[in-house]
Amino acid sequence: MSVVCASIAEPAWKVSQISTSTCDGEEVEGSMGRAITGSTDCSEDSTSRHQRLWARALDSRWKLSRTDFKVKKELSRTLKSTLYQASWQGVDVVVKCAGLHDDDMARQLRSNDRAISDELLHEIDLLSSLRHPDLVMFLGACIEPHMPIMCVTEFLPGGDLERYFVTQRNKHDSAIWRPALPQVIQWSSAIGRALSFLHDRDVVHRDLKPLNLLLTKHLEIKVSDFGISRLMARECDGYSMTGGIGSYRYMAPEVVRYQAYDQKVDIYAYGLIMYFMSSGRTPFHQLGSDPEVILQQYQRGKEPRPVLLDCPAKLRPIMAAAWHVTPAERPSAQDVVDSLDTVPTSASCVPCAQM
Repeated sequence: MSVVCASIAEPAWKVSQISTSTCDGEEVEGSMGRAITGSTDCSEDSTSRHQRLWARALDSRWKLSRTDFKVKKELSRTLKSTLYQASWQGVDVVVKCAGLHDDDMARQLRSNDRAISDELLHEIDLLSSLRHPDLVMFLGACIEPHMPIMCVTEFLPGGDLERYFVTQRNKHDSAIWRPALPQVIQWSSAIGRALSFLHDRDVVHRDLKPLNLLLTKHLEIKVSDFGISRLMARECDGYSMTGGIGSYRYMAPEVVRYQAYDQKVDIYAYGLIMYFMSSGRTPFHQLGSDPEVILQQYQRGKEPRPVLLDCPAKLRPIMAAAWHVTPAERPSAQDVVDSLDTVPTSASCVPCAQM
């Protein structure tokens, strides 16, 4: 390949900056006025976190050597990171590097992209303390001072859910494709279990969307990308999360309106993802292709929601509860999983709009 993380396969790392993309093609953090801050320690700066993680990496033995990796190919690049498929001890892994890597930026390695590196450090901080079958597995990291940061996770060959649906639409030569109801329930339950695990530990994902849901070779789904996740930090007096952050199409109304919010923003996005999976349509397709229209509706005090008739009747009450207007009325992730367990799947359920 012509562009590689040179610290993996060559003498020097190459890094620069570019911003997170989403399945809708938009980036939100900071673009609506105020960025959100927070960490495992409300007063911890990036240098302190780096030192703490270095000590933890040595103690827990997840500190990896960048010379042990051989890049196979670039998987994707965004404004904040570049992902590579690499070989590590004979196993395929994903290496996430802060920033965009190219020859022109190699010389600026040590002076740029502090904010981007800090975000990846934050993700490593979270991932290294979280283990669950429905979360992408963290394998280790390279966090040497003054070198580009690498986060290493398991490689899931099925790719992300967004691209999987695109592939299936192309394969079936159809504008709309949806999996069978049992598959939707299986995926939805896995997402719910992951969210329940995170929320029980006061972690809010804040950017749940199909692009951040990855598939194994057996089409099992796992939650990934914790770059903008936050602890709810209950121990911090006066701390609350407010302001626009996430992806437009899956962003809860209270986030758009700069109101205080909690883990129920993940439940809102969870409901929209269930809509996407069970209808085969993009949430809010009835409002057009521009996701900013959704935000404008919220800012005007309106409460648009996806069209429930696009989905199987058995799932509609669960989704409607998940995207309830009042965050406190939305169920917990475990409540959703429990509801999904009661959904009968013996007979096919065709959305009324398609009958």
